[in-house]
Amino acid sequence: MAIQDGFFNARDQIIYNRLGITNAEQLRQVEADYSIPIMAQLLAGTLEIPGQFNAAHLKQIHHTLFQDVYDWAGQTRAHGPEGPFQGQKPAFVLNPQGDMMRYAPYAQLDQRLDAIGAQLQQENTLRGLSPAQFAERTAYYFDQYNHAHTFREGNGRTIQGVLAVLGRQAGYQVELRPAAAAQLNNARDLAIIRPHGPGQPAKNLEPLTLLLRSGITPLPGPEAAHWRDPSQARPLAGPTPDMQRMEAQRVLQASAYIIGGALRDIDRGDTTRGNQLLQQMSQVLNGQATAAEQGNSIQQAALEVSKHPVLKQETALMVHAVALAQSVQQLVKLEQPQRTFKEQKVPLVKRRSPKL
Repeated sequence: MAIQDGFFNARDQIIYNRLGITNAEQLRQVEADYSIPIMAQLLAGTLEIPGQFNAAHLKQIHHTLFQDVYDWAGQTRAHGPEGPFQGQKPAFVLNPQGDMMRYAPYAQLDQRLDAIGAQLQQENTLRGLSPAQFAERTAYYFDQYNHAHTFREGNGRTIQGVLAVLGRQAGYQVELRPAAAAQLNNARDLAIIRPHGPGQPAKNLEPLTLLLRSGITPLPGPEAAHWRDPSQARPLAGPTPDMQRMEAQRVLQASAYIIGGALRDIDRGDTTRGNQLLQQMSQVLNGQATAAEQGNSIQQAALEVSKHPVLKQETALMVHAVALAQSVQQLVKLEQPQRTFKEQKVPLVKRRSPKL
């Protein structure tokens, strides 16, 4: 089935652009010619694009970088000239056959970006961190923005622009050297693929963390030193509920495709049950059904695959089976209203004064 792409000009076989370019290589070169000087200004601090690192902020950064090339600059994948774009992309960093990277649903982009920005604010936009700590947290947020994949084109430069702004506010310059920049695609693809499974985030992000660490330099001056002071740090006890939900949905989406393929193998090529699982996943992901409503069926599919006498020997497949079941359980939990201590009506135990 063809992937809907409302940004693609089928007549000229190229993405819609405002310059009338009909050659893909020429468009890439012109895009770089326009955006790289603006990126250099962001890195140098001569151009400031303040914001909350939310949907509005990313749109502003993308628009600033690409407004001379695309009429749709600053618009998410949900709003192309002829409709939305969901898309998917194979990564060949580990598998010669390609591992498919699937990004966030285009209809949820604004709310997901707002959730990322809100958590960054709670973390005081990463102020008060050492270079190593800053690299670790920027890798986490880089991956979150990359999985959102907000725009049809220009996501990489937009995220680097975000990190440049974020870094300067935290007392650091974030600029990858050419050798490191050449490795960026592989590092960010590994973060999406998660070769160590969703339960080991630090290991999955390690290549990206190391790469970013090589490009982080403390800025000179008392103001930058102030923002790096540990007193500015606001470490999180854990991800916000919105970020927990996004993570569970991300695991649900990735693992459902793997388990759906395994069901087709069990059924000797019959796609009925595999497609049914993907439909159930899509309904939960897009808010057409709750995890509580579809959870039993999804978990049953994961259980069947995990107990298959042949498939259970495949370690990577078993990781996805467990991850799929756990993601549903997490989403069901997050769907339940959070009760306050007062609402729980926990009886108070009256303490008697001891007799003397």
